[in-house]
Amino acid sequence: MTEQSPNSVPRRHRRGLTRSAAACQRCRRRKQKCDGRTPTCGACAAVGAHCVLSDRLMIQPMNSNCDCDLLRGQLETAGHRYNALLEEYERLKVERLEVFQASGIEPGLQGSTPAPLPDPVADNPQQDKIPVTSSHQEDVQINPDIRYCGRILRPTFSHRPNAKDINGSTLSSAWELWGDDPVHLDESSQTTAITTEFDCDAYGSLVNIFFDRRWPYLPVLHKPSFVNEHLTPFLVDSNASSTSSFLVNIVCAIAATEKSWIQQGNGSIHRQFFNEAKKVLHVIMGIADFECVQCLLLLCMYGHNEPQSVNMWYTTGLALHLAIGIDLHRKESLSGQNLLVTEMSKRIFWSAYVMNCSMAINMGRPLGIQESDITMPLPLQLTDDELSYSAEFPDLSRTTIPQVTDTSTFIHIIKLRKINAGVYRSFHSIGCTLSEPTELDIIRNCYYSELNQWLITAPRYINTLSTFQSMEWFQIAFHHAVLSLYRPSRAAPMPSSDDLRVCTESAIGLISSYSGLYARNRIKYTFVAIHSLFMAAVSMLYALRASPPLRQELTRPVVQTNIFTFLTLFRGISNGRAVGEKCSNIVERLGNSILTLFDDVEAPGDEVDTEFQSWFGLQTHTFATPARNEVLGEDAQGISPHFPDIRVDLPWADLFVEGFDMGSTDVWSFLS
Repeated sequence: MTEQSPNSVPRRHRRGLTRSAAACQRCRRRKQKCDGRTPTCGACAAVGAHCVLSDRLMIQPMNSNCDCDLLRGQLETAGHRYNALLEEYERLKVERLEVFQASGIEPGLQGSTPAPLPDPVADNPQQDKIPVTSSHQEDVQINPDIRYCGRILRPTFSHRPNAKDINGSTLSSAWELWGDDPVHLDESSQTTAITTEFDCDAYGSLVNIFFDRRWPYLPVLHKPSFVNEHLTPFLVDSNASSTSSFLVNIVCAIAATEKSWIQQGNGSIHRQFFNEAKKVLHVIMGIADFECVQCLLLLCMYGHNEPQSVNMWYTTGLALHLAIGIDLHRKESLSGQNLLVTEMSKRIFWSAYVMNCSMAINMGRPLGIQESDITMPLPLQLTDDELSYSAEFPDLSRTTIPQVTDTSTFIHIIKLRKINAGVYRSFHSIGCTLSEPTELDIIRNCYYSELNQWLITAPRYINTLSTFQSMEWFQIAFHHAVLSLYRPSRAAPMPSSDDLRVCTESAIGLISSYSGLYARNRIKYTFVAIHSLFMAAVSMLYALRASPPLRQELTRPVVQTNIFTFLTLFRGISNGRAVGEKCSNIVERLGNSILTLFDDVEAPGDEVDTEFQSWFGLQTHTFATPARNEVLGEDAQGISPHFPDIRVDLPWADLFVEGFDMGSTDVWSFLS
């Protein structure tokens, strides 16, 4: 290999100028070649310019005026000062602890809740206890360094790296879509003082947005009481009670998530309000149970927009159990109470029920309370202005026209949640067993009739600002309930062709309703909205894949348009969040695989592709990695008869890797 070929030509060096080691400053500045001559290079000599050598060729003398020793001395002095301040801080902390102990108040350790002062109303049994957020209870003066560090502020969907090795499908795709979504830590929101940026009018505007747009869904506050007892003292006195500070800040945080406010250039202001509310959360956990339930429900309302900032499952369960603990689920607790106390008790309990029922169904976990254990009646259809301490009970026989400021929307949502709970227990509960098809059809037809009646009797409003009072939202709620009723379930793992047709129609109807809200700028980001769209898209594509005759009823352009609408809504509603792009990529891949089936010119065969349902439905779940091949089996070519068709079903098989399972009820019933 070292010998050269006789025909090889010796390599010739390229001709060129010799480069100087370092050009002078003038040649370097002019970016021209320099021959490097000293003391004057050729280029400078030609024009008679003063030639200055480059710094790289000059030996720099030692700087006699170096301040290194001075800086080291200042650093050492600062270190001694820091140690002295740290000792002073510890001494003051011990003195403050002794003051608390001398006054009989136990401040607790870091992260613990303070002991509340005695309630003067509870000590006087002759006086009615008002279960409305009140300002008569003084806050305990506690160490300002204490911060709440419980489970409430943990992410709803925590990242579980080892879950896939066990059975990832049982966690549903929610953990995959949101599990790696970090909690937003905006440094500017941590340091900006909101009180210096917002005046009374700005706070009033946010409070009005809350009561106009979010209150109809969960009326957990009585507006006149909130304004008089919390908002006004908070705006007048900077040292208002911690309860008032929490309520005002969390209400403003919820209102600031609305698009009407975000579009004013305050995209992260809701996190600033939330951070202010968190500062006194340890105080809130020590107040009266009724007030604590109100605060927890407000945290859940904020968690709809920021699920990784509030642990929705834990918080909703805690709110419901506190409500049950003070017997708000029993009508006997209303005996002898005035109208304000009675109606607010009803509203708070049913708000806790609605929240907990939604999250339990969404996450595939047991319901917090069974309907047979509830005797609390529904709230009356009244406005906040009609409630007062001296008001008398209205005549229940009179017919009340729904108003945007009354509880008609809330009452209708409670009725829907009851139907959702019944469908969940009958079809999706982990303990339900397979039933006869005839019996299932009777149960399903009964629930379907109730849903249709619910939609027909939905209240109509004029000039409402709340999305929850629009006909599109009631349509979305209806179609989502229908999907939960007819989709694959534990009671009916392999839907019939008619069931799949109903799922497709409801999925398309849900798309149209969301598109109507999006076209009018009435839909905003919530994790439930994104997930409901995602599951509707998967439902439609699943039905098209499993039913060849259903594909014949639709055309390729129609299906392609529906897929494009889904993708537009995902990317429009998600406001640039990564979860929106994840959902879009999954649906786009599944949609492309379905579109390839429209190229087949053969006539459809069976009504339902049971082979596809057998491996993607409930007949076979995802298995642990070592056991999957043993259960499914492989033939000589590496393809099992129970494995998906590799021509079109690779995206569906990838959903198993993503932790998705049609049998996970927690991913199918997301509804805000």
